[in-house]
Amino acid sequence: MQETRGYKLEMHLHTSRNSDCGKECPKDIARIYADAGYDGIVCTNHLNRNDLYGYVAPPWKRLSRGVMGCYLRDFFELKDECAAFGIDVFAGAEVSPDQVTYYKPGHPYAEYLLYGVTADELREYGQSFLTMDQEQLFRWCDERGILLVQAHPYREICDVMDVRFLHGIEVANTHPGHDSRNALALELCKRTGLVPTGGSDFHYRGGEGGGTVLPRAPKDERDLAAILRERRHKIILAQGGEAVEI
Repeated sequence: MQETRGYKLEMHLHTSRNSDCGKECPKDIARIYADAGYDGIVCTNHLNRNDLYGYVAPPWKRLSRGVMGCYLRDFFELKDECAAFGIDVFAGAEVSPDQVTYYKPGHPYAEYLLYGVTADELREYGQSFLTMDQEQLFRWCDERGILLVQAHPYREICDVMDVRFLHGIEVANTHPGHDSRNALALELCKRTGLVPTGGSDFHYRGGEGGGTVLPRAPKDERDLAAILRERRHKIILAQGGEAVEI
């Protein structure tokens, strides 16, 4: 890490074995992010009932690894692949509980990013997140020092959720295939005083370039959440752009 520029962290990333929209395997992601000069990655694979039980861990896969073992497979592989380049990898998740999943007939629709959650906690509690409402998930996170952040709240399909039960807002989602209307998310974040975050929402090569710049390297997942709470980080507002204070 170069202290003069801070610690460049990807905070929103998906891998190929965790949803059919993710196109890159951990080995290729490690090279992509090494070439792009990142210091760390939070692996935030989709955690919803449709992807988890239909794609990530169908019955013939979960027999040997268990459901959440299948879910965490790419996280551990990414951690190993990135270690060769000196890139840290932290556990995280993009959770869409049953009440807000896209795989139901009507609104509300939303996804929540979890920062500070460990792989062990995901293994033990991940499936239970699906049946929680927003307040229950917020309370679960809050009791443990984990941040619950709404991802891309102003993307066309999404609904802005109850800010009383959020720790943060993703103010810069730089996915090149979506208009997340980041300016509106930034305005909401400033108005509510919630913690701002930013990420590439990486799914395929060329989607990197967003993220968050921290004042120092996190020691682990909980420390990452603590750093974000201090609000001394900067956000990359546009793909490949400079990091700015919010």
